[in-house]
Amino acid sequence: MSFYDLREYMKACEDAGEMITIDQEVDWNLEAGAISRRICEVGAPMAHMTNIRGVDYGASILGSPMSKGWQSDFARIAIGLGLDPSSDYEVLMNEFMQRMAHPIRPLQVTEGPCKQNILTGKDINLFKLPAPYLHEGDGGRYIDTFGVTATKDPDSDWVNWGVYRHMIHNKATMGGIVNPHQHIGMIYYQRYEARDKPMPYAIFFGGCPTTAMIGSMSPPAGVSEAEVAGGLRREPLHLVKCETNDLLVPATAEIVIEGHVRPYERWDEGPFGEATGYRASPRMPRPVFRVDCITHRDNPIMPISCAGTDLDECEILYGVFSNTSAAKRELEAAGLPVINAYSPPGLKFALLIVAVEKGHMGIADRVVSVIRGTKLGVRFQYIMVVENDVEATNLTEALHAAMTRTHPTRGLQIFGLAPAHPLVPFLDLHDKMHARGAAITFDATSPHESGANGSAQTRTSFRGAFPEALQNQILESWESGYGLPTSPGRFG
Repeated sequence: MSFYDLREYMKACEDAGEMITIDQEVDWNLEAGAISRRICEVGAPMAHMTNIRGVDYGASILGSPMSKGWQSDFARIAIGLGLDPSSDYEVLMNEFMQRMAHPIRPLQVTEGPCKQNILTGKDINLFKLPAPYLHEGDGGRYIDTFGVTATKDPDSDWVNWGVYRHMIHNKATMGGIVNPHQHIGMIYYQRYEARDKPMPYAIFFGGCPTTAMIGSMSPPAGVSEAEVAGGLRREPLHLVKCETNDLLVPATAEIVIEGHVRPYERWDEGPFGEATGYRASPRMPRPVFRVDCITHRDNPIMPISCAGTDLDECEILYGVFSNTSAAKRELEAAGLPVINAYSPPGLKFALLIVAVEKGHMGIADRVVSVIRGTKLGVRFQYIMVVENDVEATNLTEALHAAMTRTHPTRGLQIFGLAPAHPLVPFLDLHDKMHARGAAITFDATSPHESGANGSAQTRTSFRGAFPEALQNQILESWESGYGLPTSPGRFG
């Protein structure tokens, strides 16, 4: 099933025990953020905070709408896709890849609930919305941590949707990071600022949960996220035109903020507690998002993501699913014998584990060349290449292979100068500003001389040391025959 809006998704989560409602007053000043962060760390239900101190319009906050914590599962992601909440990682990854490969064009409509209230001119006041002060030490109140920003390439029909942060400067201006290597940066710096023109934008909150999912992911440049979101929900999105520019936004969005970004205008923004688990980017001049109009539903709901050490929405959607599925697609397209790819939750998309077929000389070099040659090269500081006797999704198995099969000199490839994301914590300010970092590859494949099938390094595990027929027999009898409990472990 697809969801009409955020509210239908919330009801489905509540029915599945994945949402609770907090009616007592919650302070936007740290309390809402602390509740949301704690949810991420212990795997609690998302929290609909209906009574936020000092806000207008009957607005409320939805804390941790898709993240559950390191020891938990992907139930909220599964619900958002209309799947069984108990679906495991493999099922969800297969669904993501299959649905994203079959986009569905959106439909433009003339009206929608997001137009119930229209604010312009002196009526614009971002502080009346439930913008939280999330972490102690943040540079200000962040109105946008799980909204989707829409920008359009003026030279084509391409409209980019992405989840980016926005801090309130005053009643009608915001600011946030606009990285040159991200699609919003490509559009702003190369298409608008270089021509001395303002860039229109629209930020929307809510609507079908697939819009936030795809906004947190990273399809290639030129690909319409609205169409991919349609593929994820298996029905076309209904989009409506903004009031002050030509951008289209989901008709069932809770809140829409419209405006423009002037060329070369910079105000200080940050710092902010990021998905890397650190306050990794300093306060510095960044582009200014001026607000021309706000539209919202009656009693609007603002979803927020409180980034931090344990899993948040950005890490689950962007790191675990988006980057991993993109890596697998790139490797398969290059004709490499890849079995699986995985970015372990909790490691802040720093590590990519790639499992390949045994018996291919130099395969680790080829894997790394593909990944480093794509946009993914700025994401993964560490790439670990293992063979198919290791489950890429099992971090313990992968680490065992890396520590026992990687030669301390020949097996490590150290790239002293590699592209890097500016939020990487170990970079100094100069490297952050120039997106320069370093990277390491662990070649945990078997030495070629160990046998044609690498038999000298076959793992003596349940999967590696027993015939497949016997494995299947054991698994079939595990509960019913032997009476042994099943322990799904982390993430199913």
